Amino acid sequence: MRYSLITISCLFLWYSSIGQNTIENSSEFVFKGKIVGQDSGFVHLSYSNSSGKYIHDSVYLTKGEFEFKGFISEPTISYFYGKRKSRSVDDPNSTDIYLEPTKINVIFKLDSFKTGIITGSKSQQEFDFYNQQYRILENKWAPIYLSLKEARSKNDTVRIDQIYSNEFPKINAQSDSLSFSFIKEYPNSFVSAMLLQYQTHKISNDSLKLIYARLTTHVQESKRGKYINEFIKKAESLKIGMPAPGFTELDVSNKKISLADFRGKYVFLDFWASYCSPCRAEHPYLKQLYSKFHNQGFEIIGISVDNLDKKEDWLEAIKNDALPWLQICDFKGWAGEIVNNYNLFGKGIPSNFLINPEGIIIGKDLHEEALSKKLSELFSK
Repeated sequence: MRYSLITISCLFLWYSSIGQNTIENSSEFVFKGKIVGQDSGFVHLSYSNSSGKYIHDSVYLTKGEFEFKGFISEPTISYFYGKRKSRSVDDPNSTDIYLEPTKINVIFKLDSFKTGIITGSKSQQEFDFYNQQYRILENKWAPIYLSLKEARSKNDTVRIDQIYSNEFPKINAQSDSLSFSFIKEYPNSFVSAMLLQYQTHKISNDSLKLIYARLTTHVQESKRGKYINEFIKKAESLKIGMPAPGFTELDVSNKKISLADFRGKYVFLDFWASYCSPCRAEHPYLKQLYSKFHNQGFEIIGISVDNLDKKEDWLEAIKNDALPWLQICDFKGWAGEIVNNYNLFGKGIPSNFLINPEGIIIGKDLHEEALSKKLSELFSK
């Protein structure tokens, strides 16, 4: 939904008037309020503090009232909940809240946290403004989701495929358009940094750089802003034509495997995990290509993002899928060094890179027919 410049300007004037409760020369926040309809029991607040440590705090209600205190270095999204009925993000007794180094007051009604009254946080007011627009879109999408639910109940795979192929791209486009409109109008908002971070793997790096440059300096220097800037730098280093980041890791036999050992061959890095069904669905096709081109100088290195507690699942998946190529894993999940160097956090799997004999990236995210065509071209020369 589009808003006039007058409307947006009025909102900014209103937002700028909020801040009289700021705690000077401190990063402390005070988050206090009342739950109408609930006098006792615990309420919970989860957030990352000024040191980057994840905090999960709980306090007991006194006649429905509560107070949290903590330290944050900048406006920070948090998760607040009381008597949850489920762990769904739609649970009526839970909500996301922007904390700021200031005094924040809230009033929630039991079973209606998402429509609570929150004052004292400029970022929360901006977040509410965005969410109001998003809910308008959700109401438009409701018939599509209802149709999908009915199709699933009838196991109507044709209709399900139609919805995913025809309707969901429109939904995604409308959602993205709303995000970009908000970022354009609110370059000084920490909410804009959050929305842009969600787009890092969805838009081109050139577009990302252009939008990032429009953010104000203090938003660029926020935690999310720095993440986006680092993402941009990594994406530049991973463009086709750039050297592939090197690595050394142990394989299933505890033998050290280094990417540099495969100079002179075409190497396909396959990022996957034992729990990733789409990843494992590609294995039969990869096995065909491996059998066809391996003796001509084609190698595959499987790089798992499984955690240590999934090591046995990883080994079993390799065995059950009968994978003949090299397999490595540092068992650090999405926090692993290789995952970080190849900029995969937030992107997901399956993901892959094709590297030439000189160690240069010549292809990314090549699946099935696209990979087959590329290899046929390379080995027909």
